[in-house]
Amino acid sequence: MSTSSITSYSRFSDSLERDLLNASQENRAYSVLEGLGMVASFIGRGASGFGRYLVQVAEALNEARARDARFSGSQW
Repeated sequence: MSTSSITSYSRFSDSLERDLLNASQENRAYSVLEGLGMVASFIGRGASGFGRYLVQVAEALNEARARDARFSGSQW
């Protein structure tokens, strides 16, 4: 990557600049309640994923204990 191709004087083409301006003006602002709802849904999805992970770990530990009890002949 040469420094001659990227300078501080690089500019967008007129059509690209116009498209970016139109796209930025079309975006609507989010309200606080929408933002809180999005954060709550992200936290909920993360918590449910973590809960599923804990269930899988517990099942794996129980299977390992059962296998160990079969090989050693003891009960746990």
